[in-house]
Amino acid sequence: MNTALGGPAGWLLLLLSISVLTVSFERIRFWLLWWRRRTSHQQQWMEMVRLGGHRPTAWMEDRDLEMRFGQAFLEASMVIAPLIGLIGTVLALSRLLSAMGPQLVLPPGNTFSAFGDVLICTAMGLVVSLMATVTLHVTRALTQWQHSIWRRDLHRLAIGPQNP
Repeated sequence: MNTALGGPAGWLLLLLSISVLTVSFERIRFWLLWWRRRTSHQQQWMEMVRLGGHRPTAWMEDRDLEMRFGQAFLEASMVIAPLIGLIGTVLALSRLLSAMGPQLVLPPGNTFSAFGDVLICTAMGLVVSLMATVTLHVTRALTQWQHSIWRRDLHRLAIGPQNP
């Protein structure tokens, strides 16, 4: 069994980290493009508001779906990654203690550095969780910011003509 990456749990964490990084980069790309196209979005938004009815709400819901892409995956990754890391650490520790035998003596030629290797999965799980957490919270903050702008516009337009 390959222990350089922490065994099977390490490989799972590697795949999960690639997935989290992919979603994170996609979210960065989305928000950069959103910012570059803000004039176009503002024009579309004002047109929906001008047309009235349920159009502004439907438009907001469509944009909200785009903004929330990947959030459920990031939420799951925040929780799952540290748990997989702990499982990998426990399994690696049990292999290490088993190799030490009943007297818990280091096999000839081994050092205590193997104890540090046991914690690789925990560290990987925490890093993956951190990446997912940061991406999720930044995405949520940007989404809430955009929603507050839309609510402000709707509020201003709703009371604006009545109070000249």
